[in-house]
Parts: sequence; C-alpha cells; structure tokens
Amino acid sequence: MRDTSVFWTRTKRRTAGFVLGAAVLSIGTPAVTAFTQPGARFYLFQTMVFAGQVFPNLLAAGLWLPWRSAWASKVGLWLSAVLFGASALFYLPVMTGIVPTGGDMIALGYLLFAIVTSISIVVVTILAFGVGAFLERRRLSEITAANGSHQK
Repeated sequence: MRDTSVFWTRTKRRTAGFVLGAAVLSIGTPAVTAFTQPGARFYLFQTMVFAGQVFPNLLAAGLWLPWRSAWASKVGLWLSAVLFGASALFYLPVMTGIVPTGGDMIALGYLLFAIVTSISIVVVTILAFGVGAFLERRRLSEITAANGSHQK
C-alpha cells in the first residue's frame, strides 16, 4: 500500500513562510542598523548578535513544523503569524528609524529581545498545543459517543 501523505502541506508552507519572514526581519534589522548608524557597527557586527536573532526563529520552526496532524499544523500557522506580526511591530520601526536606537548597549537590547522571544515561543507553544490537544480529544470523544449512540 502506498502512502500518499504529504509533509509540506499548504498550511506548513505558510507557517514556514511566516517564520522565514520573521527571521529576515530579525536578522536584517541589526544589519540595516549597523550600516545606517556608523557608531553602532562595532556593537552589531558580532556573530553572537546574529546567532541570537536567528535562534527564536529556528526554535519556532522546530516546534511548529514537524507535526503531521491537521489541528497541530493550524496551531503552528496561527503561532507563526503571531510571531511574524510581533516581529514586524518590533523590528520595522527600528529598521526604518522611527524608533531611534544607538549606544553601546544596542547589541544587548537585540539579544534580550531574542531571549524574551524564545521564552515566549516555548510558553505559548505549550499552552496552544495543550489547548489544541484538549479540544481535539474532546471532539473525537463526542464523535465516538455520537457514533456509539446511533449503533444501539
């Protein structure tokens, strides 16, 4: 028997797109800031800054993409859209200069934001997948109960 299941469903492709978009914003913002603010170059052109910026996105991809069930993929899509929106709200004003940045602690600010984002991703993922699993079990038990009552 041939397995025709597809791992990269439309939902997972959209999830990956949102995570990739958030990664581009999180990596691009320190780079753009370093290029546009000569005083910040020394602080922002550090490997740790860019590694710290990419880590939350890799964590999100690792937590949200491997699931095969439809409900888990939908939860991953929703969470990735929230991550992209939050990244856009934080990084676009900094990248465009609407929010002035600078100083010798600018790299620490990016790293602290990455740490808070990573912790938030883990906590929200546990909550969202816990609620999703509970609702899916409840739905399946209702279907089973309904099918059992029709057979009697």
